[in-house]
Amino acid sequence: MRIRVLGAAAGGGFPQWNCACPNCQSVREGNDSHQPLLQSSLAVSANEKDWYLINAGPDVHKQIESFTALHPGPGIRETPLAGVILTDAEFDHTIGLLSLREGSCLTIYGTETVRKGLQSFFPVLPILKNYCSWEWQFLHPDNRKRIGPPGIGKEGTILIETVPVSKKPPLYTQSNKEENVPEDFWEVGLVLHNERTGKCLAYFPTLERITPAIEACFQKADILMVDGTFWSETELVEMGATKRDARSMGHLPISGPSGLAEKLAIYSAKRKILIHINNSNPILKKDSMERHTLERLGIEIAYDGMEVEV
Repeated sequence: MRIRVLGAAAGGGFPQWNCACPNCQSVREGNDSHQPLLQSSLAVSANEKDWYLINAGPDVHKQIESFTALHPGPGIRETPLAGVILTDAEFDHTIGLLSLREGSCLTIYGTETVRKGLQSFFPVLPILKNYCSWEWQFLHPDNRKRIGPPGIGKEGTILIETVPVSKKPPLYTQSNKEENVPEDFWEVGLVLHNERTGKCLAYFPTLERITPAIEACFQKADILMVDGTFWSETELVEMGATKRDARSMGHLPISGPSGLAEKLAIYSAKRKILIHINNSNPILKKDSMERHTLERLGIEIAYDGMEVEV
């Protein structure tokens, strides 16, 4: 199973040109010690022919253009893109669905809670039906989902395990007080199983806390690709950007007691990779102390174009 990082950033891409944080300012001044990133997304394939996007954000067109395996053709409206798998209903992971409307058919995989959100609060699905046909395939924590072309067998398919992460709804659900916000989990993580090799990758672009269910996934995964949004608990508070700390925004910080770096040390995965990195995070600076700290711990930092095999 081949997995390519199409984007590794959080919050709509890096740099943000209206942002005054030191990292974005440095990039605007031409400092090449920073790596610009697109919005977090993966492309996954078990057969090098049928590809699935995990999340579709505002950068989806750039991401498809950057990866030749996703280029359309040779037939009219022919595409190697077989579907989109959603981990939540946030703008940053779903707004790109509107850019994929030019396909003849779109298969979307996600939970019932996410489907309801995209049907009402952010009505992507009603909008899409006027441009293309789409089919929703449900993901549920109690049932693993095998995706791939029909009749191809286990070697050409991907087995998806869905893991609850957070009940925190997107901010846009607060704009309509008349509708009830579902109380089920809005955010999930995914474990992608290659049944041919017996290996798996755990993908958690957002991580509020490590529950027993998430810990069980981390213990068995060969590769961990997890939420690296913030370096510290008060990163944005100290910048004056918000009054909310990292955990209240649904992200376990990397540093500090009980931070993600400390927790990752106990797992035996061959590779531990941070993704979904906010533009304020000092690990984006290649020569930073924070980045060197992670490198000494054997923790990698995702970048656009990074590839792994499972």
